[in-house]
Amino acid sequence: MPTERSIAEVAEFKEIFADATVVISTNYTGQNVASMEALRTTLRANGAKYRVGKNTLARIAADEIGRPEIKELVNGPCGFVVSAGDPAAAAKVLVDHVKSTRMTLQILGGALQGRVISSAAVEDLASLPSREVLLARLFGQMNAPVTGLVTVLSGPARGLATVLRRRAEQLEGAPAAA
Repeated sequence: MPTERSIAEVAEFKEIFADATVVISTNYTGQNVASMEALRTTLRANGAKYRVGKNTLARIAADEIGRPEIKELVNGPCGFVVSAGDPAAAAKVLVDHVKSTRMTLQILGGALQGRVISSAAVEDLASLPSREVLLARLFGQMNAPVTGLVTVLSGPARGLATVLRRRAEQLEGAPAAA
């Protein structure tokens, strides 16, 4: 018979997992309370959460919301970095915090868009630029051909204007010399 606490925890996991664009599983063994609280604070400031709970309850919640890929991440003592925003930003914050504080937190893997990704793929995801930077690059690339076309098309008109200006200067200078 499930307890009220277990039912509430499953409901919380369901809510967290349902809205998540990325779920990153970590092994938190060997971490002290201060370093874990610092990690939670950093993640919270960047729109992500760190949640630790019973593995069985996390599996039940993943089953109930139809996200079986999350069940594959639950292995041993694990905590979850969960973000409903930009997946690359959450991964970047986690990896940067772990490296800068020299935590021994181990990244086990992640769930992204219905697929399970390895810990190496999570680190690759962290190395991607943010969504805004990628969009700016895309728009810059889309704008480059148009800018080139305008430059090419305006070239003959600019050349004609230059020739006419030089000729006008020549004619203005000719009577003064005579």
